[in-house]
This record gives sequence, C-alpha cells and structure tokens, in this order.
Amino acid sequence: MCARSINLTISVKAWLPSVLLLACLIAGPAKSDSWDAAITKVEKSAAEYFDYAVEVGGTSWVGTMYNGYMSQEHECAILGRMLDQSDAIRHLEEFEYPPMDSRSDPHDLLIFAISLENWVAAARRATSATEDQRKNRWNLDCVGKFAIAPTLFLESGRPEAEFQVEAQQLHVYGDIDAGFAERFEKALDANTGITEVTLGSGGGSVRDAILAGLMIRARNLDTTIYGNCYSACPLVFLGGTKRVVWAAPYRFGFHQVYTREGIPIPFDDELYTLVAKYIAVMGGDPSLVLAWMYSAPPSEMFEPDPSDLCTAKVATFVQRICSANSSP
Repeated sequence: MCARSINLTISVKAWLPSVLLLACLIAGPAKSDSWDAAITKVEKSAAEYFDYAVEVGGTSWVGTMYNGYMSQEHECAILGRMLDQSDAIRHLEEFEYPPMDSRSDPHDLLIFAISLENWVAAARRATSATEDQRKNRWNLDCVGKFAIAPTLFLESGRPEAEFQVEAQQLHVYGDIDAGFAERFEKALDANTGITEVTLGSGGGSVRDAILAGLMIRARNLDTTIYGNCYSACPLVFLGGTKRVVWAAPYRFGFHQVYTREGIPIPFDDELYTLVAKYIAVMGGDPSLVLAWMYSAPPSEMFEPDPSDLCTAKVATFVQRICSANSSP
C-alpha cells in the first residue's frame, strides 16, 4: 500500500507526499519528529499549489465558504492515526494530489491548497494536545461521523471541559459537568478582556449550562462554536448576545433531559418549564427548541438544519444561510 502511494505521488510531483504516504512516514503517535516532518512537507506543498494557482489563474480569491474546507475530515484522520484507530480513518487519508498543469482548474487548485493548509492546522493542533484532549475531540467530532463507527468511543481521563484563552476568546471544550458553572465563572473573572466564548461540548448538566449562559449574557459576550455542540451545550450558546455559526461542519444537537441513571425526565416536569423560560429570556423560541429536545430520546440526538437555527433564534447569524434579530 505505501509503495503504491509513493509511485502515484511521484507521477504528479516527485517530492510531494500524499496523505496516505504520511501514514507511512509517521511511525506512531509518539513520533513527534515524524509529525513535524510531515507538517513541513504538506505546508510546502500547500504553498506551491497556492502560488501556481495564483500565477495561472490570476487571483487568490475563492470565497469564504472554503475557509474550513476538509478541516474536520483531516482532523479526524490525524486524531485517528494518533489514537491507534488507523483502520477506522484510512478512507479519510486516501486522496490524490491534482497535477499542476493545464489539466487542473486554477480555482480547484486553490481549494486544494486551502485543504492542505487546513491539514497543517489540524496536525499542529493535534500534536500540541494531550492524549485526553485528543480523545475528547475524537469522541465529540469524529465518532459516528465520516463513516467512523459509533462504537469507537474512547474513554478519556479528563472529559470535563477545559478553558483556553486566545486573544479575546475563551475556548471551552469538553463535558459540562457538575461544577462547570463555577469553573467557568473563575475563567471569566480571570480574563476580563474576553468578548467571545467559543464552544464544543457533548453536553452534561442543564443547571450548569443555564448558569453559564446567564453569565455570558450578563457580561454582554458573544458565542460561537468550534466543535459540535450537543445536549446542554446549546443552552450555554444561547447566552451570547450575538450567536454566530461560521461555515463549518459542526452541528447542534438536542435530546430529552434525563437523570444520571439515563431515565428520561417527563415532559411535564418543572425542569422543562425552567428551560423554556430561560430560552425565552435569551431570545430563543421555546416552542421550537423544546420540540427539538422532545424529538430525540437520551440515547439519540436531533440535529436541526442550520437554516432552522435562525428560525428558532438559537443563532443570530449562520454564515451564508440566515440571520435573526439578536435582541431578547
């Protein structure tokens, strides 16, 4: 398999590796030097494709819709290889480099260059992450998607949400466990320059999610997602004054509230009344959001169409799709 990939690559451009060849170059998750070498080669490849496409096509503009092109597929392929799940992600690694000649459209080559740049960004993020952070992202954004079996969930030693500050953003990624709200408040207090909270979470405590959302609104912060946002996570997202969804493959997911034992809470329980009041105060449509929650049992997830996020006023802006009034 590896030798054949090398031959296919050489027929295009002698030094360029295919992503499948990278799988051969990288001996394992502990070989950081192998990943560094692969990142360097792909980065060089991306630059050459970009420069050639601009020279031939006369423009570097492809549109913002391609900013995240193939980013999640690349990330899942990289995480899978790092986490010893090579068989599950091999199909995500197998693609050819297009020829840099008249057979290729310059626009397509620009898109391919962006894809390679996104591979580099995903590889750098994965190599700098801890093993548990890799597992958490694999579980939330990869398992059950891109033909990766739902059974490939990996136990993490630290599934609870972690907080990372970058410029004026507070990145929140991981489970919303009991005590999340208190830790979230401390993170906000320690970083008073924050203007936006970015979210990626499989959900968890409804209480903590609502408290976190109220804190976000009280501080007039915006929210966006940079990972799938499921279960209780959309309640946190609703706290944003502006609630933005950029062009990305990440989705929102809703299901019935349940006890720690996994038993669904009855629809007439006062908890749903509390949730409905919170949604209304945040500016969302309680009837639509609760309908989404009711529609899926705890073991499943209802993922609304991105355009419906504006209809329900869960989001105030979904790139290239819709916008809604952000006022409560």
